[in-house]
Amino acid sequence: MSSDKIILKALNIKKNIKGKNILNLREFNVYEGQFNFIIGHNGSGKTTLLNILSLVDDDFSGDLIYKNQTIGPKTDKVKLRRRFSVIWQNPYFYRGSVIYNISLPLRLRGLNKNQYLKKTEEIAKRLEIENLLEQSAATLSGGEKQKVSIARALITEPEIVFVDEPTTNLDEESIEFFNSHFAELVTEEMTVVMVTHDKNQIRSLAEKITVLKKGSVQYSGPIKGLHYQNDNNYYSSKQDYRLLMKN
Repeated sequence: MSSDKIILKALNIKKNIKGKNILNLREFNVYEGQFNFIIGHNGSGKTTLLNILSLVDDDFSGDLIYKNQTIGPKTDKVKLRRRFSVIWQNPYFYRGSVIYNISLPLRLRGLNKNQYLKKTEEIAKRLEIENLLEQSAATLSGGEKQKVSIARALITEPEIVFVDEPTTNLDEESIEFFNSHFAELVTEEMTVVMVTHDKNQIRSLAEKITVLKKGSVQYSGPIKGLHYQNDNNYYSSKQDYRLLMKN
């Protein structure tokens, strides 16, 4: 994962909620085939940006450009969204079994039963949840829910996977599983955009990283250009550190 080709670009993005400015970004780039991380303090606009990039939120001003094509009113967004997947901090599951929830994206794409069952069983094995397939999704633990959510997101082999604080509500064992296995589950053809506070994830997975503060970019570039002060503060230079700490 070393290409610096831009797959998704956000330009002049502004987002306001009830008169309050949430985002004000001149430019944000997602690099193809890489782990693109978005970090920052609570309220910095990370999840808001993720929702805009993943086409979940279309109530903003500015432009999104996907593979050099501007996403506009005439864009088939339903078709485009099928190239994306999202792993939420608190995943939603439909009533029914685990196998039903994991295979649903494939059934919506028209795969026959043999095809979607085979792919579901394959990804369940990779995530070590074969024993859960017939279980009701409503009975899963937090760690099990996250594994099922990952399986559902990756089963379609999406071009971009958006990940929102994947381990915030998990126990230590589940966090360790995610940090140890997620990179193995993502193929070289996939691009990852992840919001996180977890320094272990940042250090082990991030290739490109963007630091947000109050809806603006404080640093954006290679992970090797970013330094750490403590668990809550990130900076790329003394000047950037002062900006991050300024109230």
